Amino acid sequence: MKVSVEDRQGLFKALKVEVEGDVVRSALDEVYNYLRQNAEVEGFRKGKAPLWVIKGKFRDFIQEEVGKKVANATLAGAIQESGLRPVADIYLEKVQLEEPSQKLSYSVSFEVPPEFELQNLEGLEVEIRKVEFSDELVRKRIEEIREEHAVWEPVEREVREGDLAVVDYRVEETESGETTEGETSGVIGTKTFREEIERELIGKREGDSFVLHDLTLYDTEGKPAGKAKVEITLKSVKEKVLPELSNDFAKELGLGQTWAEAEEKIREEVRSGLENLRKAMIADAVAIKLVQMHEFDIPQTLLQRELSHLVERRVRELSQWGIDPKYLDYRAIAQELTPQAVMSIKLRYILDKYAQEKGIQVSAEELQKRIEELAKAYERSVEEMREFLQRENLLPVLEEDIKREKALEDIVSKAVVKEIEEKKEEKDENT
Repeated sequence: MKVSVEDRQGLFKALKVEVEGDVVRSALDEVYNYLRQNAEVEGFRKGKAPLWVIKGKFRDFIQEEVGKKVANATLAGAIQESGLRPVADIYLEKVQLEEPSQKLSYSVSFEVPPEFELQNLEGLEVEIRKVEFSDELVRKRIEEIREEHAVWEPVEREVREGDLAVVDYRVEETESGETTEGETSGVIGTKTFREEIERELIGKREGDSFVLHDLTLYDTEGKPAGKAKVEITLKSVKEKVLPELSNDFAKELGLGQTWAEAEEKIREEVRSGLENLRKAMIADAVAIKLVQMHEFDIPQTLLQRELSHLVERRVRELSQWGIDPKYLDYRAIAQELTPQAVMSIKLRYILDKYAQEKGIQVSAEELQKRIEELAKAYERSVEEMREFLQRENLLPVLEEDIKREKALEDIVSKAVVKEIEEKKEEKDENT
């Protein structure tokens, strides 16, 4: 077997593999036997066509199938011989079969991990916003709690920013004529509706209708998927009403019999949460600095996979708000989430390299502890969770996640943190 490597654009590599002898002969015999038994050739009964006729009629099929079988049998060895490490899908490109000499060559392409030098990460300098306990933080937390327990009440007026609009819709796809009807809702200004729809909704009153012609639809990858006529009828307008700070509200929250008791417990919660917040801010600042310090390309196949995962998660979140995924602007969502996907992939590569250079390992006890945490979170027994992870081959993934967390913790522990006082204008904007 001869193996040669060709550089392609970005992180793509191509392997040309030349094989001859028993492997090719065995694959040919297998394909020939299959065709002898199953091929239907005009003028011959099934299974009775001579081999020379089969070879002529099914030349392309024979080359393709023999190529697949030979590639399956030899690709792992060829990759090992090349010293490359594919990071995602491997694509079989070109197969060339020289039948008389029983030689076959095939080419595959795939992306490989980026190569980069790890920068000096000892004493990494990062800045975070200084956060100190204050009555203002308590006030903000109380407002968050009120928002969490807000109710939407109907109002008889025009739609404004921040309102909840409940609509009936009818969508007629231009090409197929297929129609879809239903009810959905969304908060104006949160991009839960398409921009074109939201723009029309503002200023409308209950019972008002409008039609959008030739509205572009998008598939889950953000690609145009045809056009449609969309009819919208505003069913109701609701505004957010926050609960009063009363003894009844304190009891509802389970924080005491009076609002004074509840406020004191919220104050304690804020105070104890500040240190956790500070740790999270430092970790985020370090992660951003790590990515900024290292310039390298990332595999585009991994980027698309990560982006697809993030978009699907965002769509699920919006669906929980009653938004029909069919009418979301997937292209805009994907564009918004691309920087997050790029950073996530780069950070993983950096932490993996750091863990390797520092010899960071995951102990059996650490892995067991994480399994126990997952079991508790998903309300399953530890044994059930371990069996699930083993069955889905997720234990190595879990171990890699823990290793990356340990790598980041190690870098954070050596970081030099400078806490910056907020400017007065910024404080005013946040109040």
